[in-house]
Amino acid sequence: MRRKKHLDFESPITDINVTPLVDVCLVLVIIFLVTAPAIYQSGITVSSPKLKQAEEGHQATELKVSIFLSSDGRVFLNEQQVSAQDLPHQVGELLKRSPNKLVIVSAEDNVLHDRVVQILDMAKQKGALRLSVLKRGGAQGAAPAPSGTP
Repeated sequence: MRRKKHLDFESPITDINVTPLVDVCLVLVIIFLVTAPAIYQSGITVSSPKLKQAEEGHQATELKVSIFLSSDGRVFLNEQQVSAQDLPHQVGELLKRSPNKLVIVSAEDNVLHDRVVQILDMAKQKGALRLSVLKRGGAQGAAPAPSGTP
């Protein structure tokens, strides 16, 4: 009979056990799959309509609340300058009388996004059901364009 050689030292482990790595990766994939719909559902949905649809939609709805933010800090509500303190109250009053509860916010190029988001949030709190962000062309510092022109 043969005798097994007895080694005084253990041979080093040269194999990598990938099972725990695969388990962790699969758990992460499951977590991402479960949380992804919740991430995509939150936030502001922005759609850019075609020009023809925008013109038809503007003719079909009566504009009740239009807010314009200038780069120098002035705020215009339906083309009338208002103070930032009076804006929430006046927007709330207009939304009470508005049948479609639509608020359109536009701003000059130099206005910070934070200010626009604050106005959108305020409008939502005052009862706006639909929010719209409008990009207006034109020179900076100019008075807001009439409500009939984008």
